[in-house]
Amino acid sequence: MSKVVFLLPTDAMVDMANRIIEEEKAENILFVKKIQTADSLHEARLAVKQGAAIIIARGVQAAFIKRYTNVPIVEICMSGQELGLLVVKAKKLSDKKKPKIALIGFGNMFSDTSYFDELFSVRLTVCRIEDLQQIPECMERLLQDEVDVVIGGDEVLKQAQMLGIKSVFYESKEDSIRDALHIAEKMQYSAEVEKKHVAQFETVLDASFNGIIKISSEKEIRIVNRIVETMLEKKTQQLVGSSLCKVVPELDENLVQEVLDGKRETYITSVYIRGNALMVTTAPIQLEKEIVGAIISFHKLSNNVKRDGEVAREMYLRGYSSSSNFSQYPAKDKVMQKCIEKAKVYAISSSPILIYGESGTGKDMMAQCIHNNSAYKTGPFVSVNCGGMSEEMQLTKLFGNVYEKDPALQRGALSVGNHGTVLISEVDALSPVCQYRLFRAIKYEDLIQNDIEKSQTLNNRIIVFAKNNLILSVKNGTFREDLFYLLNGLVLEIPPLRDRKTDIEYLVNKYCEKISRKYSKYMRISADAMLRMKEYEWPGNELQLESFCERLFLTTQKKTVGAEYVQFLLDELYPAVKVQNREEKMIVYKHPKAAKIAELLEKHAGNRSKVAEEMGMSTTTLWRHMKKYGVLNKFDV
Repeated sequence: MSKVVFLLPTDAMVDMANRIIEEEKAENILFVKKIQTADSLHEARLAVKQGAAIIIARGVQAAFIKRYTNVPIVEICMSGQELGLLVVKAKKLSDKKKPKIALIGFGNMFSDTSYFDELFSVRLTVCRIEDLQQIPECMERLLQDEVDVVIGGDEVLKQAQMLGIKSVFYESKEDSIRDALHIAEKMQYSAEVEKKHVAQFETVLDASFNGIIKISSEKEIRIVNRIVETMLEKKTQQLVGSSLCKVVPELDENLVQEVLDGKRETYITSVYIRGNALMVTTAPIQLEKEIVGAIISFHKLSNNVKRDGEVAREMYLRGYSSSSNFSQYPAKDKVMQKCIEKAKVYAISSSPILIYGESGTGKDMMAQCIHNNSAYKTGPFVSVNCGGMSEEMQLTKLFGNVYEKDPALQRGALSVGNHGTVLISEVDALSPVCQYRLFRAIKYEDLIQNDIEKSQTLNNRIIVFAKNNLILSVKNGTFREDLFYLLNGLVLEIPPLRDRKTDIEYLVNKYCEKISRKYSKYMRISADAMLRMKEYEWPGNELQLESFCERLFLTTQKKTVGAEYVQFLLDELYPAVKVQNREEKMIVYKHPKAAKIAELLEKHAGNRSKVAEEMGMSTTTLWRHMKKYGVLNKFDV
C-alpha cells in the first residue's frame, strides 16, 4: 500500500493530524512532521527516499513541493467554516461596520467564499498567488485599496506588519486536515488499483510473442515488454521515459502523431531493426472520446532461412546485394512520402510487387529499399532486365540452362534469388513462354527449367517494372491475363519529378552539397535560378537533375548561379526536337525578342553596347530583357 506523509507548518497542525490519524485508525501513514518553508523541498525528497508515495501539505510549502517534485500532493484546503471563523476574527480587529478584508494564499487553499460579504457584512477580496515574490505587489495593491485586515501565512503577516496593516494568521482546523486525509486515502486506493492493472497488463505483454510498446500522447515510452528489450538490446530502465521516435527512428514521427491526433485509425509499416524484419502496427488508446496514448506492436517477419557468413560473402562478391534503404530515399513532397509509406507496407508481404515509373525516378532504388525492409533482406537481391533480349536469352537468364558454363546461368535468376528478391525490369517485354513460366513460378512457387522437369521449390519475392501500363498489353494480346492479375495486386506508381516541386529544391541542394564535397568547391543557387529549375519539366527525373547539377557546378564561373545561366544550360543540353522535311532537327524555342537578342549577341561577338544600340534601347534595358527571357551571353561564359 502507498505510504502517506504529513508535512505541516505548525505544531498545532501536527498535533491535530496525529489525533485525527488515531481517531480514523488510518493505516499506511509513514510519519507526521513540522517543517520550515525553506526546507520543504529537502524534506519532501527525504520523505520520498524513506518510502512516501503521497504528501499532504499546505500553502507555500505544498506549492514548492508540487512545482519542483513529481510526488503526488494533497493540498490542505481550508473549509468554509474555518474561513468564516477567520473572517469573524479579522472583523473584530477593525472598528468599521463593514471592513475591507483580504484573504491571501496559494492555489486552491480556499473553499468557495461567494456569499461571505452578505453573511459577515464585510467586503472580502481573495488574492490567489503562485509565488512568494508576488506577495509584495499584492500587498501594495491592497494598501492602495485601503484594506483594513489581511488574512494569510507567515510571509503575508511580515509584509502586513511592515506596511502597518492589521493581519490574522490562517490556522487550519481539524475539518481541513481530516478532508485531506480522506483524499489521500482515495488516492492510495486508486494507486493500488492502477498498480494491479499495470501488473496484469505487463503480464499479458510479457506472454505475447510480439514486441509491445505503450506510449503517452506525447510519444513518450511508458511500458515495454521483454520482446522489445531483446529486439532493441536495451533494458526497460533505458527505454521508459524516452521518446519513441528516438528509440525507433525508422518510424515516421508525423504518421505516429496522426494516430495520436485521431487523424488516422492505425499506422502500419515495416522496419528493419538489428537483423530483424518487422511489421509495425500503431493503434490509439482511447479513453472515452480522448486519445491518451498508443500501442506499438512489432511482429517479426521471417522467410525461414538463415545464411552463414560465407554465403553472404559470396552473394556480395557476385553483386547479389542491395545497399539502399528508405532513410536514404529523397522525399520531402507529400505525394512521394505517401508512395514510400505504401512501399513500406508492401515490404511486409511476400507477394509480387509491380512498380511503374518514368526513367530516372529511382525504381531500382525503391526495389532495393523494399528488399532491405523485408524478411528477404538476408537473401540475395538479383536484378534482370528483359528488354531487348531474345526468348532464348530470357529463358536462360530467368529460369536457367543446364548447358551454360556460368553457374549463375545454369541455375537462372529465380533459383539464384531463392530466399531473396528477384527484380525483373521490362516485364512486358517477356515472351509468351517466359510469361507462362513466370506465372507458374509465382503462383505455384516452383521453377520449370524445361517443359517436363520441375527443378526446385521457390521461396522468393518478385518485383517487376513495366514500361507501359500492363492492362494495355493485355488488351492488345501481348501479355497473359492471368499473370497480369497476379502482378497487379501490390502496385506502386512512383510520381515523376515534375509533380514533386518540393523535392526538386531538396534534391538540388542535396546534389550541390555532394558535388561541393567531391570537388572542394562552393556554389550557391540563387532564388530565381531555383525557381527556373522548379519550373522545368525534367523528363529524365532525378537522373537528369543530378547530371544537370554537376554540369552547372563545373562550368559556372560565379559563386552564385543565376536564372540566366540555368536557362542557358537547359537550352544547350536539352533542345527540343522538331521534324522538318522528314528530318529530325534539334531546335531551341525562344521568345521572338529573346531570339533577336541572341542573334545580335552572336553578330557583335557578345558586345552588349552594340546590341543595345542596334535594338534602340539602353544597355540597362537590354540587361533586363536578357534576364527576363533567360538569354545568356555565351561570350561571357
